Amino acid sequence: MSLVIYAILDSKQVQNSSSPGIGSLSAVSGRELECVSSHTLTAIVSAHPDKKLSNSRQEVLAYAGIVDKISEIYSILPMRYGSVVASSTDVTALLEKHAESFIKTLHKVMNKQEYSLRLFFSHQHQDYYVQDTSLDVTLMPPDILSGDSENKNYLLKKYQQHRAEEKHERYIEKIQTAVARDLHKITDAVDFKKRTTSGCIIDAVLLVDRRAKNQLLALVVDMQSVYPDHNVILTGPWPPYNFAHITLE
Repeated sequence: MSLVIYAILDSKQVQNSSSPGIGSLSAVSGRELECVSSHTLTAIVSAHPDKKLSNSRQEVLAYAGIVDKISEIYSILPMRYGSVVASSTDVTALLEKHAESFIKTLHKVMNKQEYSLRLFFSHQHQDYYVQDTSLDVTLMPPDILSGDSENKNYLLKKYQQHRAEEKHERYIEKIQTAVARDLHKITDAVDFKKRTTSGCIIDAVLLVDRRAKNQLLALVVDMQSVYPDHNVILTGPWPPYNFAHITLE
């Protein structure tokens, strides 16, 4: 019999009589959850018959769902799927060995939740912003590109494409700067991810105080009015996966 670890939290949260408790979480999650504690930290775990977890989509989603339910009640360090140890003794040893890192990171995420904010070109406007070459691109090429030869026409077309891409990037940078400025009025914990598609303008994760949720929602509504040609997507709150990076030895 092994133990699956879902989350790590400050023991004071579990001891707080106003919290619903592990019993209610067990009823909601469908798993018999229990707490294993060291002096200052607590891990929420459940028994598992095997040393390894199944890689089935159903099990992965069930695990993530339990972590989500825990994070709705407590400020936690969410564990990754596959966090399995042999016994409660191993859990305690893990908590004690990494206590300093766990406590430091818990302080960072205390009373905060993670959100994902994405801004995309809408389908009807993407081609315009990506391909628009405008007069400054088509009418003012360098003199060296003047001429009607096949080679000159090819180079002119490449030049126009390059200028259009530059314009596209400047447009994106302008929006990113404005959005970053507004987000930093709510939180300093903003991480802009690398854009994976040409249709993506912003892909960011942010850590927001629970009390600032309505402020964030109001900002998103305002963004939708400022950028009506684009799609603004906010998801969350989530457990703070992107802000609770700890490397365990």
